[in-house]
Amino acid sequence: MGILNKLRIYFRNNSLKQHLQQKKAAIRQWMNFDKAASIGVLFDATDLDKRQTALKYAENLRASGKKVKLLGFFDSPQDDPNFTFGYFNRKNIDWALRPNGKNVEYFLQSTYDILITLNPLTHLHTEYIAALANAHLKVGPVTGNVYCYDMMIDVNNKNNIGDFIREMEKLFKITNV
Repeated sequence: MGILNKLRIYFRNNSLKQHLQQKKAAIRQWMNFDKAASIGVLFDATDLDKRQTALKYAENLRASGKKVKLLGFFDSPQDDPNFTFGYFNRKNIDWALRPNGKNVEYFLQSTYDILITLNPLTHLHTEYIAALANAHLKVGPVTGNVYCYDMMIDVNNKNNIGDFIREMEKLFKITNV
């Protein structure tokens, strides 16, 4: 990792620390998945198969009566107004690797019973959003930054969202009390 990238991450981490200190903490509590009414879903929308899996999962959640808000990330600078979900891309990530933009702000203004980062691999931009999101329970991939998630999931196949979803739902069934 080059010195410039280390500097960018340093400024990102300091900015996040300041935001977290200023932010009123959401009441963190264990949330029964079956009783959760609102769910925020962060996902990588770059790959078509992963995007379709995430959208199908969101539709299943809606069919079970949950209110779902989506925020996808495209690893490209191109905008496309045809998507039916909020998204951000490389143009919405500033020099210090902080996601911003109208869709990111809109996503962060809502309060969720559960926030799910639907990705087996962690990314700096989704960690940043997850850390700042107002959610009773935050679920995401394994990361060394423990302030991001309350429940972290590790799967063998780091490229398969389906495995991540199955493992997450299995953990929710075990812990639903």
